[in-house]
Amino acid sequence: MFKKDSFAGTILVILLVSLVCSIIVAGSAVSLKPKQEEQKLLDKQKNILSVAGLLKPGININEVYAKNIEPRLVDLSSGSYAPEQAGFDASAKEKNPKTSTVLAPADDLAKIRRRANLAEIYLVKNDQGQVDKIVLPIYGSGLWSVMYGFMAVQPDGNTIDGITYYQHGETPGLGGEIENPSWQAQFVGKKI
Repeated sequence: MFKKDSFAGTILVILLVSLVCSIIVAGSAVSLKPKQEEQKLLDKQKNILSVAGLLKPGININEVYAKNIEPRLVDLSSGSYAPEQAGFDASAKEKNPKTSTVLAPADDLAKIRRRANLAEIYLVKNDQGQVDKIVLPIYGSGLWSVMYGFMAVQPDGNTIDGITYYQHGETPGLGGEIENPSWQAQFVGKKI
């Protein structure tokens, strides 16, 4: 006969509650994964449009992105365009020794140690279809974490047109200043 007030009964109830909670959490994580990926892509597109100066209140981000932004892969060793790769993930490529390059300390100003051989850039086109800006992914070590962002460059390839960060683990006080529009504005017009 089962005694619910016994030690074994208590352990059984704990195990059953843990199992049910685990199933609920795992099921939620799996079922929400596509929505999370969709939101992650939307956030990336929003940040690219923002640094390109195309993010306006009330716009349809997907439509404006599709109309004005052309993503391209660039081989960093040659500077030429590389064939497109579905699901390209720069951070995964950066960690793989076969798809990345170790940087010499003198060349590693951002303290990233290794960089992917390919980078995804974004050509920003005007209404006539001409390249108006180029958006480059940027990242480097902050005080507490790696900071990831985008930098818009004018077609001359040397003048910064905007900068934004979308992921970092810096402190909200001083480190959070990288999200301050006034701080970001100080880079506009600077030469690379």
